Amino acid sequence: MNNNICFIINPVSGTGNWKGVEENIKKYLSSSFTPIIHYTKYHGHATILAEDATENCSLIIAVGGDGIVNEVAAGMMSSSVGLGIIPAGSGNAVANHFTIPRTHKEAIECINKTHFSTVDTALVNDTPFLAVAGTGFDAEVAALFAGSKTRGFFSYLYLSAIKYFTYKPSEYEIIVDGKMHHKKAFVISVANSSQYGNNAYIAPQASTKDGLLDVSIIKPFTVFSSVVLLWRLFRKTLHHSPYVEIIRGKDIVIRKTKTGEKLCLHYDGEPGGMVDKIHISVQPRSLRIITPEKHGRI
Repeated sequence: MNNNICFIINPVSGTGNWKGVEENIKKYLSSSFTPIIHYTKYHGHATILAEDATENCSLIIAVGGDGIVNEVAAGMMSSSVGLGIIPAGSGNAVANHFTIPRTHKEAIECINKTHFSTVDTALVNDTPFLAVAGTGFDAEVAALFAGSKTRGFFSYLYLSAIKYFTYKPSEYEIIVDGKMHHKKAFVISVANSSQYGNNAYIAPQASTKDGLLDVSIIKPFTVFSSVVLLWRLFRKTLHHSPYVEIIRGKDIVIRKTKTGEKLCLHYDGEPGGMVDKIHISVQPRSLRIITPEKHGRI
């Protein structure tokens, strides 16, 4: 293993938490490593940078939110190079799931120790993702959030509140490992890891080491029940709600029951556009990621 580490930084990530990271890399990174630093210039650029870095680096570090982590991971899937994360996004779902520290100093110290976990990833319509993909209310909010000039948790919450009063649940066909399920749903989230970000747990029992995906289906609910559901979302008890059903499987297909009606797709918080169907499959033990030596459920 060579000593080169490639840091890929998203300079428009989240709320500006990436600022100062280059100075902190110089200050806290072990002298046994040689850092190579790149800044992304456009959407998808991180994947190209990561692909190139697999040729001469033993580690590639994504600095930013879930979008940049997703892009970097996509460029590494066919290699044995390890992924590290310095969280600097709005939600940081992947980093939170693996209990990666939020401060630059602690995240870099975690990288110095290079403790690896080999974890599952997933594909949605042939695009890799690490955390959550799906359709419904959250996908439409993700599309609004992507176009918003204001970032951060409260901006996302504000857009969610606006969308809630106009959104109508749809009828879906969900095929899990060949078995058909007909559901009316507010949200359908297929989770490889446990949360959306900001410690909002859409699939509290999801594991990235079990070779399975958790299909979390939120059924239509009353306005009063929405308060309890929101509370459960942040208390890691959403799966106990009577409005939530979770089905586990390896291969999932989702489409609208009404012929020709498209689905709004999101993955790892990024909008995926309008599609005819969503096909999601688990990719067992496909990524080596740096995690703390003592961490929670992965």
